[in-house]
Amino acid sequence: MTDDDGTTRPPEAAFALFGHELRVEILFALWAAERHSLPFAELQSRVGERDSGKFNYHLSKLVGQFVGKNGDEYELRYPGHRVIDAIRTGFLHRTADVGPVTLDTDCRTCGAALTFTYEEYVARVGCLDCGDIVVAFPFDPGGVEGRSDEGVVDAFDRRTRLCWRFAVAGVCPMCAGVVRTGLAPEPGPELDSHYTDDHPAVLAVDCRQCSFYNYPPAGILLCYHPAVAGWFADRGIDLRTTPLWALDFVADPDRVAVEREDPLGVTVTATAGGERLRVSLDESARVTALERTPADGESL
Repeated sequence: MTDDDGTTRPPEAAFALFGHELRVEILFALWAAERHSLPFAELQSRVGERDSGKFNYHLSKLVGQFVGKNGDEYELRYPGHRVIDAIRTGFLHRTADVGPVTLDTDCRTCGAALTFTYEEYVARVGCLDCGDIVVAFPFDPGGVEGRSDEGVVDAFDRRTRLCWRFAVAGVCPMCAGVVRTGLAPEPGPELDSHYTDDHPAVLAVDCRQCSFYNYPPAGILLCYHPAVAGWFADRGIDLRTTPLWALDFVADPDRVAVEREDPLGVTVTATAGGERLRVSLDESARVTALERTPADGESL
């Protein structure tokens, strides 16, 4: 938290600012206004606080970091937008449940239809019959608002792959901090319900600034490699629109093989159009080789 004079305060001081509901109402009134800007009297009117002294006191606590002053008008600054974003995502004050929603993809272990469920802030695609988890990732309650169950499933797929893409590129999808990425052994059965089951190796992504960390399937890297995406496109498969759980190289642990232990290196195998593509990954989660061979009639 930084004042106009450049003074930096502890982050807990910023959280303490919003202990009074009037300050949150001021931010929302500015957010709803045209150009996110209002003169003092109009802002006070929209908030509905008749006591000018009280209103001015609480407004003054926001000016500098969260609210700027441009002439006679007060305007919402970027940090103020982020406070609103945190509220609108819902995780501070809401819970939501979705599903189970039956999907068009079958479980690779037992053959039953996979399902999507969302509870306790984590969305999961897995099998209710055998208990396998294929893909899991946190999802904000605000993402459920205004969507059908099928819309939530689609939003989860798109958001998850986007977050993972940022993370493997070294940019935290939560705070934009530096993310360290590499291969790691599967985190263990105690964390399976939060990630994916039975993969011999996964990606480990860990933000050096905020609390974000995750263990995506190693095969997710293939979705972001231009040569791999082009190989699939030539065979009529668009990796951008095929759900993650329908991609064998992401969902199937048997497509991941450990080639060396120290440093850890793996190959991930994908098939399409009667051909097999083997992609080698090193300990830093970099693609080091691609090998194309016949796939004996296998298909994605």
